[in-house]
Amino acid sequence: MTRKVATDLGYPAVDDLVAALGYGKASVHQLLNKLSPAGLLEPVERPRATGTRPKAEQGVRIRGVEDLLVRFAKCCNPLPGDPIVGFITRGRGLTVHARDCLTVAKSVMDRERIIDVEWDVDEPAKRPVRVAVYIGRDRPGLLSEITGAIGGKNGNITKAEVTVTDDRRGINKFVIEVADLSQLQDIMTAIREVPDVINVERVRGL
Repeated sequence: MTRKVATDLGYPAVDDLVAALGYGKASVHQLLNKLSPAGLLEPVERPRATGTRPKAEQGVRIRGVEDLLVRFAKCCNPLPGDPIVGFITRGRGLTVHARDCLTVAKSVMDRERIIDVEWDVDEPAKRPVRVAVYIGRDRPGLLSEITGAIGGKNGNITKAEVTVTDDRRGINKFVIEVADLSQLQDIMTAIREVPDVINVERVRGL
């Protein structure tokens, strides 16, 4: 990434832009949009009316790419419904990141190859996501109500960690398998409706 890109985005130097990305004052999406005219981002072709379509691997569609190993980045753990971008690296295939992941910005600066990818909605695959549930007052049956809220929205819990403090507050961490971002949002809404739950948030990474 050049100084011109930084100045075009309103920062006097590259280091200032990097710092702004780290503090959330600048967005990775904004940086990618600025770089896209240089050809770093390639559009994804839509399936043609003939019935043929690009290769789909693990729920992701890639323009004109066959037999490419696809991995999902653990740093941001994207779900179907999240805006995503792909990185092609030698010997490692394609790594899919959320567009707002800071690793995206770092990879742009390292000049790794970036391509646009999209979720293959015709072949959804459930993916794990971490959720943190903050408890205002622990009580008997609360954990059962939380897991019931998750199960009621067809979420599958694969891991759970429960911590309760001396003052009866606590945090419950779950790894849940979901089909897409919409299902995750439904689950989080259901958990928030459980009495004594004060906050629910998605945790990036696994």
